Amino acid sequence: MRWADEMRIDTPEQIGLDLELAGLGSRFVAQMVDWVWKVLLSLVLGMIGAIVFALLGAANPFESPSKVLAAVLVTLLYLVWLGYGVYFEVRWNGQTPGKRFAHIRVVRLGGAPVDAVSAGVRNLLAAGDFLPSFFLLGSTLILLTANRQRLGDLAAGTIVVRERWAGEGPESEDELFKDAPPEIAFTPAQLAALDPTDRAVIRSLLQRLPGMERAGRERLAVRMAARFHRKTGFTAVPPPAEGGDARAFLASLLRDLDQFVRHG
Repeated sequence: MRWADEMRIDTPEQIGLDLELAGLGSRFVAQMVDWVWKVLLSLVLGMIGAIVFALLGAANPFESPSKVLAAVLVTLLYLVWLGYGVYFEVRWNGQTPGKRFAHIRVVRLGGAPVDAVSAGVRNLLAAGDFLPSFFLLGSTLILLTANRQRLGDLAAGTIVVRERWAGEGPESEDELFKDAPPEIAFTPAQLAALDPTDRAVIRSLLQRLPGMERAGRERLAVRMAARFHRKTGFTAVPPPAEGGDARAFLASLLRDLDQFVRHG
């Protein structure tokens, strides 16, 4: 039984990017943490509702709910749990508090960040993963599908990947950042314009540049630096025109982006 696999995608810059698929164990941990937060959120909202009814002098509906009221409460609870997943996955680039704790992230097939539609579809179908009993369908699909997708992932075209941290990979952090000058620094707003796939692409490029033929390496570095110069809206220096300047720009971007992801 495999608990984690890798999926390779090719970026528009012809850089092969390996994404490590999250296994059943890490996804279960994330689910448990999210359930704790959902239950706490539900209890807080229930207490607020009871206080409002008390202040209005009405009978507490939680003491003897009718069938209609019970149905309304169940629907509201489902909407709260659904909104929890959609909100955090869109707001936190594919992560909920549980996924952040487990160091995993939802992305679309191809590596693009999850959007509101795909997050909505995958969370809407989350209930189906519990059929016919406790998470049986979801667990079975994660173990048997090639990209470790549950029902919601298959419908939304998403995958769950393991978040890689600085220092992982064939090059050490010091080696990757050796060309990063301190005078090239990015603001949080500029870094927020990037997504997790951009970070992985920059890291993969810097790891592979030393083994590439020089002319091709210089052209690719300049092209990539120009792309991220536009995407971040960086104005302190013009777009790099030479390979050495481009590598310095990309190394500085990765250095600041790693710190931004780690510490916000």
